Amino acid sequence: MAFARSNVGECSFADEVGSTIIWSPTCNPYVLAAEAEPVAPDHPDAFDISYLEHLAAALCYDGGEHILFSDGARHLQLAVIAGSVLEGPVCLRYALSGFRGLEAQTLTLNRLCHLRRRCSFSKSLYVAERRASRYALMLRAWDGAQAGASQREIAMTLFGENAVRRDWDAGFLRTRVQRLIRGAEQLVGGGYRRILR
Repeated sequence: MAFARSNVGECSFADEVGSTIIWSPTCNPYVLAAEAEPVAPDHPDAFDISYLEHLAAALCYDGGEHILFSDGARHLQLAVIAGSVLEGPVCLRYALSGFRGLEAQTLTLNRLCHLRRRCSFSKSLYVAERRASRYALMLRAWDGAQAGASQREIAMTLFGENAVRRDWDAGFLRTRVQRLIRGAEQLVGGGYRRILR
């Protein structure tokens, strides 16, 4: 199991591509807060992370743990606010209150139930983000701009040389690249939080 020390913040992750991203529950309503109480392995509600170790990464910090389960495409994160899931079977008690974020947290509970029961993620409980391809284009355009590429070069990378050769003078590809970069700047400047809600 992977362990790391956290800095206080909204998310903690290394700077390398493919790094594990751990969110604060105050920032991401899909992070489920739980308390872990040790139980016998044969307890009917026992949750034993050793059965899911191939999917889990742990971030330990003073007073708690963040456990991220992932198969690469789907993720589920627990914020263990008391006790430890790393020391054997536990019974999890969930901290749900109010209505803000409740639908996200109950979805996470359903995902966790399936994960515990099947040791795999339920594809039906993870609906594809309909704007994901647009977000990817935004961030690719932003990366190009940060690397010093011209808007035309960015357009060629995103839409192909033929499309740029054919349509650049009409102006709509230039405008599209400008909008993508502006959208990415908003995401990078903190707008990513809206995606999580």
